[in-house]
Amino acid sequence: MVSAYQSADVKIHTLESDNALPYQIFARDSSIMTPYGAIITNMAQSWRRGENFKAIETYKKLGIPIYDFITAGTFEGGDFNVIEPGCALIGWEGSEGRSQEQSALQLKKWFESEGWEIFVTDIDPFYVHIDLMVVMLAEKLAAVCLECTDPAIVTWLKSKKIKIVPVPFKETLALGCNVVALGNNQVLLPADANTLKSALRSEGFTIYDPEVDMITQGGGGLHCMCQSLRRVKI
Repeated sequence: MVSAYQSADVKIHTLESDNALPYQIFARDSSIMTPYGAIITNMAQSWRRGENFKAIETYKKLGIPIYDFITAGTFEGGDFNVIEPGCALIGWEGSEGRSQEQSALQLKKWFESEGWEIFVTDIDPFYVHIDLMVVMLAEKLAAVCLECTDPAIVTWLKSKKIKIVPVPFKETLALGCNVVALGNNQVLLPADANTLKSALRSEGFTIYDPEVDMITQGGGGLHCMCQSLRRVKI
């Protein structure tokens, strides 16, 4: 995966590591990167809360400011999904999920104060985070599992002239929709994400497709393992 990023000219930063925190590999959960600095989340599972501290240490080391901390309840970064500049999709999963409504609304208030458009939605806890089923591939192009995504989200995306690439439910459950847009028509996706791979190659995309099936068994995919990237057009 790291080699794929390097091939795509992505500058890589890594979290301050701790052997007691094996789920740190899913680096998106412990914080949210924004144009205004990082937001430190509030992890739902007690054994993962140390990841928040390591995220704080990492941002301090990198000289990246912290915008705020989630305090209203639990929330994890996989439920904050930037759709385009100034526009984000925020998910929550109820009392039994990873992210709670009150925290989603706390985030919504912060970003609306910055002039963003925010769409908040509740999803079934079975899907863990919103980025399992909806992920941007490029400007105005999104991968969406239509079988498990609220039609209101699809309508909202289409209202923004965003083209939808459908991903089958079976591949979605294998984290085949949990991919990373690298900019300049480049996408990082798992080796067995066959539907997306075929669709994007026909659109002229460069595909980086490492084998990550041993990692996805832990419940997270490629999108879960990174923060939002600052993509620069060439």
